[in-house]
Amino acid sequence: MEKAKHSIRFEAEVDREGKVKFSKSVDELQLASGSKVTVTIFGGVLSKKLAAIGVTEEEIERIGNTQMEDRDHVMTFLASQGVLKKGRIHKRLVRA
Repeated sequence: MEKAKHSIRFEAEVDREGKVKFSKSVDELQLASGSKVTVTIFGGVLSKKLAAIGVTEEEIERIGNTQMEDRDHVMTFLASQGVLKKGRIHKRLVRA
């Protein structure tokens, strides 16, 4: 028998009535009907760039809470890491 997962992650959409419709079945959690679950909703999705460098929603939430910054600012900051290394500014700084 396959062991039940503890959690699953997927994206969902909010409909016109403001309700979330799950895009995936949660059968793999092997929960009995009527089971209680905890749901955390993050507005927006991770960009491909952030996903590629291994950033998680939990990290964004933790950084935002620690720095008292909103999610968009944290994501912009994380996505900008290393940008200056590729531009003319880096070349000028190296020469200085």
